[in-house]
Formats: sequence, C-alpha cells, structure tokens
Amino acid sequence: MNRTYISGGMIYDGTGGDPFCGDIVIKDTKIEEVLPHRTDRFTGTEGPLIHAEGLAVTPGFVDVHRHCDFAALTDPDFGHLERKQGITTVLAGNCGMSPAPSDDSSRAAMYRFLEPCLGKPPADGNFLDFASYLDALHAKKLPLHMGAMVGTGAVRIAVKGFGQSCFSKKELDTACGLLGEAFEQGAQAVSAGIMYVPECFNTREEWYAFCREAAKHDKLLTIHIRGEGDGLLPSVQEVIDFARKTGVRINISHFKSVGLANWKKDIYDAVSLIEKSGLDITADVYPYDGGSTILGSLIPPVLSAEYGERLSSALGTPEGVKALKKALKEKWEGWDDMLSAVGSGRILISSLEGEENQWMIGRTLEEVVKDGVFDSEAEAIAALMYAEEGKVGIIVLSMCPEDVDYVISLPFTSVISDALYGGGSHPHPRLYGAFPKIIEEYVCRRKLLTLQEAVHKMSGKPAQRFQLENRGLLREDYYADLLLFKPEEVKTRASYVNPCVEADGIKMIFTEGRLQTE
Repeated sequence: MNRTYISGGMIYDGTGGDPFCGDIVIKDTKIEEVLPHRTDRFTGTEGPLIHAEGLAVTPGFVDVHRHCDFAALTDPDFGHLERKQGITTVLAGNCGMSPAPSDDSSRAAMYRFLEPCLGKPPADGNFLDFASYLDALHAKKLPLHMGAMVGTGAVRIAVKGFGQSCFSKKELDTACGLLGEAFEQGAQAVSAGIMYVPECFNTREEWYAFCREAAKHDKLLTIHIRGEGDGLLPSVQEVIDFARKTGVRINISHFKSVGLANWKKDIYDAVSLIEKSGLDITADVYPYDGGSTILGSLIPPVLSAEYGERLSSALGTPEGVKALKKALKEKWEGWDDMLSAVGSGRILISSLEGEENQWMIGRTLEEVVKDGVFDSEAEAIAALMYAEEGKVGIIVLSMCPEDVDYVISLPFTSVISDALYGGGSHPHPRLYGAFPKIIEEYVCRRKLLTLQEAVHKMSGKPAQRFQLENRGLLREDYYADLLLFKPEEVKTRASYVNPCVEADGIKMIFTEGRLQTE
C-alpha cells in the first residue's frame, strides 16, 4: 500500500464549483481523501509529501476527441506531448473513423482513407472486431488512460465498402449487430461523420437504426454533423430529429459555424435550435479559428459516389480532372463547399508524404497554385489527391474568433483538441497546445472563463458526458489523475506558423497515482 500526500494547494475539483485550499491523500491508484487544508495534517505520516502552496491542483484533462487511434500503437513517444499539456485521458474513434470493426475485403482501403487523420496503421493491425483493437491498446501499457469509440463509418465500410447504395435489410441488421458487439466489447461510445464518405450516403432511416442501437445500450452518439457552413442549421436540425425520434443522447463534435458569409449569425440560431429542443444534446469545441481535415473533404461527394475507392487514381486522369472542375462549379444540396466558402487563401496544406511535394507544406492552396505548375485550385487538388493517394492533410481557417468564444462559453460545451496524427511537418497547433491555450488565453489573458469553469470543461464535464467511470474529478475513490501548476505559467507555444512546439507550465502530473517524469 502506497500513499502520497498533497498539502495546501488550491483545489479545483472538476465540478465547476468554487476552489478551496485543501489536502489530498492518494492511496495506490486512487484518491483516498480530499479535505480542507490543515497545516499539521500530515505531520508524522510516511510517504511522499508535496507542498502545493501557491499551486492549482486539478483533475488531469480529459480529451474526448483525439484522432490518435493508430499513433497510440505505433509511436514509441506517444503520451509525451499529451502529458506536456496536462492530458491524462483520451478517447479515440471520433468522426465515424475507428480502426475496428473491419473486413478483409475493404480494410486496406479503409486504413488508407483513415491515415491522414489517424496516422499510419501498425503493420500487423488487422482489427476485425473492437476487442482486438482494445487488446492491442492494453498491451502497449500506455502512459495515460485511453478509451475508444466505435465509428459508424468503419461499420458501414466493413459491411458495404465505400459504395453509395442503401443497406439491404440483412446488411442493416449486420451493421447494427456490429455496433452492439463493439459496445459489449468495450466501446465507450459511438461516433459518426455524416459529412464524410461513405457515411454521407446513409439514409435517414438507416441513421435512426444506428441511433436506436446506441440508445438501447445507453451509449452517447457523438457526431461530426453533415454541414458546418451554409448547411449548419439543417444539419443541427437533423441530429435533433435523431434524438427526438430514437431517444439517443447526442454530442455534436467540434461545434462551429464556418464560411465567411455565416460568421456572427448562424451559430446563434443553431444554439437556439438546440436549447429549444429540450433534448439531451451537448457539444464540444476547440479554441482555434481554423480546423484540420483531409483534402478529400473539398471534393463533392458526387465524385466519391461515381469513383468509389478509385477516386484518387481517377483524379490522375484528364477525365477525372475535368469531372472535378465541373463538380466544383456546381452547388450540391447538403454539402458544404469549403473552397468557395472561405477561399483558397485560407486553406493550408499541412501534411504530404511525397518528397517532391514537400515544398507545398505550410503554404496555402492559393500560393501553391500561384507558385506551382497548376492552372487552378481544381488541378492542384486533383494532382495532390493522385500523387499522395488521397493522404493529404489541410488546415482550413474558416471560423470567426468571436463565434469560437461564444461556443466555448456555452454551458453545454466541453473543450477538445480534435488533434490529428496524420504526420507531416506542419500539423494543426491543437495537437500540441489546445488545453494550455484555454488556460493561457481564455482564463489568464482574456478572462472569458474562470479557472474553475475552464477546468470543468476540460475534465469533469466531458468525463461525465462520456461515462468515463471514476475519472475527471478530484473526489474520493476516483482515479488519482491530477495536475499541479501555476495558471499564469501555463503556456501554449504552438502556432499556425510554428505548430510543433510543446506546451509548458504543468509542474506535476499524476496518472493513476503515479507521478510522471520525462
């Protein structure tokens, strides 16, 4: 039996309540006691004693939206940059993208599709069912707690590949069975990416079937909605209908309004829809005005429907380029054309593999066209999709900072990073600094949140929403995941210009009672 004692810190317990000067006793992996401070409390006790006067003591941060599914298995340093920013718990499997379930016939194509977001899959990573993926995670003995969700995109690909046709009755039963099996095997929740191929082809009734399966198992459905630009309001109404028709609990992923024409207006109407619904709907948000995604998201789904798994190779042909140019000139109902909404000058190329293409990383699509050999944005997109087999990451500077502030301040939102692990030398800075940015900017510099509000949004609130048992609070019998820091010293060093810089200022971090050292 091992005990550690923390004395005299200012305790922010993760509930959002007022902080207090207190003492904490850690016994093995869990918190044994949380008490008001008394100077002589630990006199004569055996075990490490930490004097925390002048420090905030908080739960470890809980990032429920981090695309680290493969990186956790393949990167020997996984956990280092996460712990530098105070993260002690992560959830993978977001936006409908999970490594499992999978099928032999479509697994290779699915993993190629996932690579820009999740990173390179392990060479032996043939995760037929969810249990096999969780077994691989547990075998790694990771330096932080990691759970995972099952993605409805993975389920659809496992059953139907990348085709656009509707599920047959038998296929839909099989898909729902795979969801139920994943829940029984340990999936923490279910995620959906309605805007992505092939999930964008699901019918409303098929979504209802998935929602009913999640509700039956009391699992949260977290959703990358269909449209975040011109289609924001109907997309929010769509998920409200999911909740109303099926009783499923819903969380909207990276809630935002994108596109210059939609700034400072649509997000307020979207929030009103949620609040007036009276349903169990929450959202999460990252503290940046730019989002990270894959280059393929700029391509109208009609081309994915036409070419399927051959899309990247088709874009290497004159016919494919012609088809893309034609499609980008048209307006497609239910699909947000981000190229038109924000302009090529606000789209950064963030990850590429080909040595001959490295000069484009960190440049905008506009600059790539101007400085390269392409006559148009469509030609550049087609060439990169072909040369890189679709594995291209981009950063889209699409949001109004005031809208981001508003969403972060909402009572029903939690903070996430939405960090991608697709590689490249120029990732989104949220990979390195989303949580410290909240403390540095929103709490200390701009004072838009109190520290207790910020800690609640980064620990207790997401942990409770995703039913992470005994995590996210400083409370008796909860896992001893704790941070000690001076708020004014916490800094996010990463930026759009220089993204690969570690955060600093977290003085001590405990995971399950163990003081972590680098």
